Amino acid sequence: MRKSGDQYEYTGCIHIHTTDSDGTKSLEEVAEIASSLGLDFILVSDHMSLKNRIEGKEGYYGNTLVLVGYEHNDTDDCNHYLIFGSREVLPKDLKPADYVSLARQQGALGIIAHPDEVRPRLGKYPSYPWLAWEADGFDGVEIWNQMSEWMENLKPYNKIKMVFSPRRFMRSPTGRILQKWDDLNKTKKIAGLGAIDVHGFPYRVGPIRITIFPYKVQFKSLRTHLLLSEPLSKDVATASKQIYDAIRDCRAFVSNYRWGDASGFKFRATQGDTIVLSGGSLNSFQDATLNVITPGTGIIRIVRNSHIILEEKSDDLEYKLKKDGIYRVEVYKGERGWIFSNHIRIAC
Repeated sequence: MRKSGDQYEYTGCIHIHTTDSDGTKSLEEVAEIASSLGLDFILVSDHMSLKNRIEGKEGYYGNTLVLVGYEHNDTDDCNHYLIFGSREVLPKDLKPADYVSLARQQGALGIIAHPDEVRPRLGKYPSYPWLAWEADGFDGVEIWNQMSEWMENLKPYNKIKMVFSPRRFMRSPTGRILQKWDDLNKTKKIAGLGAIDVHGFPYRVGPIRITIFPYKVQFKSLRTHLLLSEPLSKDVATASKQIYDAIRDCRAFVSNYRWGDASGFKFRATQGDTIVLSGGSLNSFQDATLNVITPGTGIIRIVRNSHIILEEKSDDLEYKLKKDGIYRVEVYKGERGWIFSNHIRIAC
């Protein structure tokens, strides 16, 4: 946890698999690793199973809050959806619009998983894109999924390098998904999140047996930072609501820890005595200013309605607003994405 003005910043990892489905470590082992690395929370989402939650394994492990949901998919093994807080695993024969709607009716948090995969649906490593954009009621979208990005870029000529150094090949969210996310936010709040989709797959290269994306490595890659108005409760039910509400309200930013710890990043709009952060809004742009502070120098881009309106290498950037719209920030280290904020809405 880090105090930032009136907000408390908590850092964690989303989309984690255990031996309850196709992961390679138990929830207890995963939680121990997360705690050793100082993560404030992790969101576990095994495929079509809430066994870990039913067995009472949600809770604090050291200082790390472990929350358990699950990953739903349709009968074609497509349209994967992370659901946290549902009463049970929903029927597996539902269509995407139905499980999105039913999860919302139960008050659950819903996040679209790895929506931007474009590799073929056939073969040894098929894609699992989100195609059901007509569904209504989801709360967030994985704008950056590390496993998905890695699989999309895997080629015969680079396979060995990518297996032995997976974090090195992380680039940034695609322009396609950023555009889609911006379009969604023109009419309603949809959180943009980072996801590691960690399994800890065993892999053999000749006589050498290794693990692709070990949990410890993945936990040091994509992280999601949440801003809370109060310290995270030690009561698990209360803390889970704080986490889920922060995501629903888009009080979040995504960082690639491989390029530096982004804790302390600030993106805010100021208008007189009013200050709003990611997820917040102002009624007009008149006499309003955006300010971006990064915990290290990077190439800062201010994006309005999908268009870059300012780009500068800095660690402290100010911009006087000239138009209404939805604004967010991207920060790069060279050509590699480092930080991606959620939106601030100006008269939207």
